Amino acid sequence: MVSLRLIACLLAAILVGCSGRPVVTVTNHSSTTLENLVVSGSGFSEDIGSLPSGAHRSFSPHPRGESGLRVAFDALGEHHTTAEEGYFEGSGGYRVSVSIDAHFKVTVDSTLK
Repeated sequence: MVSLRLIACLLAAILVGCSGRPVVTVTNHSSTTLENLVVSGSGFSEDIGSLPSGAHRSFSPHPRGESGLRVAFDALGEHHTTAEEGYFEGSGGYRVSVSIDAHFKVTVDSTLK
């Protein structure tokens, strides 16, 4: 029979490991819906799809080591892409904010939790 202490230790280890994963939040500050929105980095690509004006979407990527973000989307009939911006790692509790402004300029900021 598995002891309760072992189960509690395993559960605590899982919860601590999960809390260290990065969280990326993309916010659309433009006045139009962003289509075909994809956020990618080292070893991952997150297909967000459409993001309406004023909306935000969060996800937890699984980057391979150190990473930045590339953002690609369509708006008002034009395709927009960025070079890799920002910095975060797969552990340490990084919070990464991606902001797309009214002129479709992308800003990436990251902080440690």
